[in-house]
Amino acid sequence: VPSNAAARRRCNLENIVITNTRDDLLAYFTVTGAFTEKMSEAVLKGVPASFAFFVSVYRKRDAWFDEKIADINVSSTLKYNSIKQDFTVVRPWRTDKPFTTTSFEQAKEMASTVYNLKILELKQLEKGEQYQIRIKAEMNKATLPLYLHYVFFFISYWDFETDWYPINMIY
Repeated sequence: VPSNAAARRRCNLENIVITNTRDDLLAYFTVTGAFTEKMSEAVLKGVPASFAFFVSVYRKRDAWFDEKIADINVSSTLKYNSIKQDFTVVRPWRTDKPFTTTSFEQAKEMASTVYNLKILELKQLEKGEQYQIRIKAEMNKATLPLYLHYVFFFISYWDFETDWYPINMIY
């Protein structure tokens, strides 16, 4: 059974991009190393994989605690349907409509990638101020149906989280 520290070393956030539209601050990033061989086996046996993504924005202060201005929590869930032999990825922060594919690789990529996530409206930021955006991802613990409790050892492979990734910026 892997420890949390070992799991944390395998999983990272990559391709982090913070950008903006005319009105909003947006985030893009990908979780890498999340799908181990054992975890992939569990998904193919019907155990859903669910990611939680956390994005916080703080205004930096020199002589006081940083002020939190935004706190976003979103998730995505990947499920395999063995009868239809397809994968469904639900990303409520993106759209109400689930994404369906027969490609496991494409489903894993969709479940572990965040793009065009609105963090906050730019009018919440002050020109010339320093801010820090902190991003983190974790795998939600699977809730197994009763008939799958015999594969409970797979749960240890769900037990991961990335470190917080700070991005400093001046608006």
